[in-house]
Amino acid sequence: CNKSFSQKSTLKTHLLVHSSEKLFECSVFCNKSFSLKSTLKTHLLVHSNEKLFKCTICNKSFSLKSTLKTHLLVHSNVKLFKCSVCNKSFSRKSTLKTHLLVHSNEKLFK
Repeated sequence: CNKSFSQKSTLKTHLLVHSSEKLFECSVFCNKSFSLKSTLKTHLLVHSNEKLFKCTICNKSFSLKSTLKTHLLVHSNVKLFKCSVCNKSFSRKSTLKTHLLVHSNEKLFK
């Protein structure tokens, strides 16, 4: 992934992200698994009813600050995700992924 770190221990921790070994499971809620305990802890907030991060534009609330940051792109003209086939740009990675299906031969609905 070309990331670099100043400490070897930080690199070793980061390498777990790329590992297929996922030892930390959200067994109480959804059975998703994670390679880092810290990622599981962050994930557990998604299942919480506590949504401390509020969009000042539309008042939608989120349990994670990172989700709010991603959401804020919807209200801007910033479109960081570009289709490599037709160059159309999107503010969300998920929207780009859905769009890419347009260029494939795969038909999801028959």
